[in-house]
Amino acid sequence: MSRYQAWEDVINKVCSRLSKWKMKTLSIGGRLTLLLGSIPIFYMSIFKAPISVLHKLESIRSHFFNGHDQDNRKAKWVKWDHVLTPKVKGGLGVSSLYALNRALMLKWVWKFHYHSSSLWSRVMKAIHGEDGKIGKTPKVRNNSCWLNIVNEIFVLNLKGIKFFDYMRLKVGNGNNTSFWYDKWIGDSSLQIMFPRIFALENNKQVVVSDKLAAISLADSLRRAPRGGIEATQFSNLLDLMQTVSLSPLPDRWSWTLDGSGDFSVASIRSKIDTILLPSISCSATKWIKYVPIKVNVLAWKVKQDALPTRFNLSRRGMPINIIACPICDHGAESSSHLFFACPLATQLGCKISLWWNLPYADIVSYPEWLSWIGSLRISLKRKIILEGVFYVMWWLLWNYRNMLLFYARKSSKAKIFDDIVSKSFYWCKFRCKASFGMNDWLKNHYLVIL
Repeated sequence: MSRYQAWEDVINKVCSRLSKWKMKTLSIGGRLTLLLGSIPIFYMSIFKAPISVLHKLESIRSHFFNGHDQDNRKAKWVKWDHVLTPKVKGGLGVSSLYALNRALMLKWVWKFHYHSSSLWSRVMKAIHGEDGKIGKTPKVRNNSCWLNIVNEIFVLNLKGIKFFDYMRLKVGNGNNTSFWYDKWIGDSSLQIMFPRIFALENNKQVVVSDKLAAISLADSLRRAPRGGIEATQFSNLLDLMQTVSLSPLPDRWSWTLDGSGDFSVASIRSKIDTILLPSISCSATKWIKYVPIKVNVLAWKVKQDALPTRFNLSRRGMPINIIACPICDHGAESSSHLFFACPLATQLGCKISLWWNLPYADIVSYPEWLSWIGSLRISLKRKIILEGVFYVMWWLLWNYRNMLLFYARKSSKAKIFDDIVSKSFYWCKFRCKASFGMNDWLKNHYLVIL
């Protein structure tokens, strides 16, 4: 499975799931949703995918997301790494296939520890030893699926992803936890926290239950601790052990990246992407659940200035006769002008503020709009819905601009605000738990968030 040819079936399946007719018929929101479930994960859960295979699969997903065929050379307005980057770092949070593959492989390492008495764990221990060769220096080449998985822990550790830092032993009866070697209390093992006392220990393999059952912690030491650093460390160890209480439950592993304590592929996958993928914005992506995905994606593109406006087209060297805004014919058509500084955008923003009984500032860019939203003294839920209304405004403004450029019929400017009210009402109504009507939507927005 280290050869490209062995993964051709997987690549063909992804191509069939992300087919051309789906790309043409689905909106960008539908394409984004389909990307998340288009990968056959059976192979990736066992085998390490070659980098060339991952690049090919990411290329297929990138072209599908942008609505382009594999063979054409249309301009891409969004870097694929930005789409993969988690939302907390300003991306769309699609997640990379590299992180998916490694997270699925690491699940077996978790099972090796958590289900240590299962049949397959005992088979691995019989073949590779009680430790499964985990933590040992990897070999250059391995023909074993298990050793490839184990070696990937070492590779990720070099990249700053320390898998075992996210695993912690929860001591129950203490029968299966090593007192000195396991990291069961504090942020590191006791042999590292108290090296001088560990050096005096005769039974270094002692488990927690046996150590705490002794009359004194010094019983298994070859001599009593002397003054200085030995006495200090032994005193600190005694104080630490005063906080430990055993229970009749068995010892078990706990996963710290998930609040439930159970391992999840999504948590380690997100951690890998967070560390490896670049941060593209100082603020997290604003994702409003009250409006469709396609509207959220457009708002994200407005933030990234990743739309094919006339100004952006001219910057890429494409032949453009005029870069003026097609709506007002004043100023270059950039994202900041079209959605914030254009007279039509300013009028719509003022109308929305008047509708919501809020003061509206003179806004000419996305950062200024974000600052204005943050300064409003309204409840958080109401503020989120207001952001969704502005997302709808940008969506309709972009559609109106495209109608002016590419279609013979022209829509009326007066209808845009009515469309903002009606579309935001229906989209929010069927995505909110509250029950409200159009009159409530027009007059009292607090009913929406009950």
